[in-house]
Amino acid sequence: MEITLLGATEARVSGVSVSLSPLERNLLAVLALSKGTVISTDRLIDCLWGDRPPATPRSRVQGLVSSLRRKIGGALVTRHPGYLLEADEIAVDLDECEDLARQARLADSPAQAAQYLREALALWRGEPLDGVSAPGTEFDRVRLEELRLALLEERYAVDLELGHHVDLVAELTAAVSAHPLRERLAGLLMLALYRCNRQADSLKVYQALRDRLAEELGSDPCAHVREVHAMILRGDEGTAARDPASATPPKTGTVSRPAQLPAGVGHFTGRETELTQLTRVIAETGNESRVLMVSGAGGLGKTALVVQWAHTVADRFPDGQIFVDLHGQVPLQALSPRDALGAALGALGVPKADIPVSADERAALYRTLISGRRMLVVADDAGGLEQMLPLVPPAATSQLVATSRRRLAVAAHHAAQAVTVKPMTPQNSRDLLARIVGAERLRDPAAAELVRWCGGWPLAIRIAGTRLAARPWQPLSLFVEELDDMSDLTLDGDPRSVRAALAGAHMGLSPAAAHLFGRLGLNRTASIHLNDDIPGSSRRRVRRLLDELAAVHLIAEVGQDRYLIHEVVRRFARQCATEMADRDSVDDWMRRSDGRVADSQPI
Repeated sequence: MEITLLGATEARVSGVSVSLSPLERNLLAVLALSKGTVISTDRLIDCLWGDRPPATPRSRVQGLVSSLRRKIGGALVTRHPGYLLEADEIAVDLDECEDLARQARLADSPAQAAQYLREALALWRGEPLDGVSAPGTEFDRVRLEELRLALLEERYAVDLELGHHVDLVAELTAAVSAHPLRERLAGLLMLALYRCNRQADSLKVYQALRDRLAEELGSDPCAHVREVHAMILRGDEGTAARDPASATPPKTGTVSRPAQLPAGVGHFTGRETELTQLTRVIAETGNESRVLMVSGAGGLGKTALVVQWAHTVADRFPDGQIFVDLHGQVPLQALSPRDALGAALGALGVPKADIPVSADERAALYRTLISGRRMLVVADDAGGLEQMLPLVPPAATSQLVATSRRRLAVAAHHAAQAVTVKPMTPQNSRDLLARIVGAERLRDPAAAELVRWCGGWPLAIRIAGTRLAARPWQPLSLFVEELDDMSDLTLDGDPRSVRAALAGAHMGLSPAAAHLFGRLGLNRTASIHLNDDIPGSSRRRVRRLLDELAAVHLIAEVGQDRYLIHEVVRRFARQCATEMADRDSVDDWMRRSDGRVADSQPI
């Protein structure tokens, strides 16, 4: 099945266009924009109707899903807590466009890059998401329009590099007229005019841009455009012919000093113990490479913790800081070891054309460049050991810090220190909420129930606090009453949620472990004892299943044969339990499958 989003939103099955009602088209667009990802029913309701849902929104969603599934087939799948389009079953023009854009960035020559960019732009057949009226897609509409403009700018820049300035003047003039505040477009037009021996016209473009920015925004043109202007005034044809925004760093033979740490998260609160533990590890002296492994369930703020800490110790690593997002929890976006090394080499100043092809050659060059230097390398969101191990520095002078939602056996390969991130204390949770919504708002007695509902999960606290801050006149007690009817919280334009993070871990479980997890959600207490709470089951098999759950931080081992399931996770487990067809014991379930599932999933 083919879905088009870069123009009129349509679906084609076996090459034949499918007739869709307006609401079916809206639903298809929302699912296609996140293909392969489960979109919860609550999120679909918000996307489809915004603040004006129908009388029975969940029933309407179910009806829409049924009617759309009859038209497009089995690619539309029901999966807790909502629905998804199977990534392997559909082709979306947006994915093809983004893939061509990536190939253009990695192209070996300007001519090859130009070809990829032309193919990407040829996929656009009009305004993105044409025919879609769902309120929740407005952010995506803006994002896609920005993508198209960025592709146009890249194509213009490459064509300038190829010497096509005469052909570009008319096209760039029209583009600048349509988007008068796009500074890079103005800079490219200035270059094209200059290379056509029209220096006066080029300077007029700069003057018009500067006047427009001063009048509408009270600002000057960006540094890149000012640089082009200065080069034109100097008559420096060699450098003025280059687009500074896309220029390749010169091959100086020296390694750059990267400073790639992202900005710290706002209102960072608590975590004093974890920050102290991280600093204590790097203070220890030694002659061997060490890995700092920070793990915990999704939404607990592992990245925020590491980034906050990294900024405080950056002065201990004077040769720079590298940050690589491995996207380990998103299979379609996860970096291969080869691509992770490519990102690190780029940060070290290696020109794209000089980065080796094979992973082994990249690893060797990475070790050579980082050897003897004092650098901090952050590998964020590792899905497995194979992603992060190539980034381990060859000497103790540099430090690798990795985050993951799994317990990774780094110690089997290198000296490692593990830091497990746990839910925040009630007091720290309340402090974070107060910093978002104000302390006065939390004087309401209902604040204690809000803190309890968030369960110490920073992501839940931030989302709840943001939504509460956007409703300054709503009593806190009414807001908490709404939470009782919700299983999760999301924000418009932000796909993150605690349930989505936990669902990612749950989807990777073996069937037996998933069955056990659902049953644990039905326990009367959050405490679990291997013998008392799971009677009648093989102790060996159940322990292996419990280890599997603990490995992805869905439960925590707190003593001999004792485990804890945090309230937020327990709430998610209860939702999973409602999908079970029966409540048989785990041992009975495994006997029906001859124990093969459990025995084939060693931890």
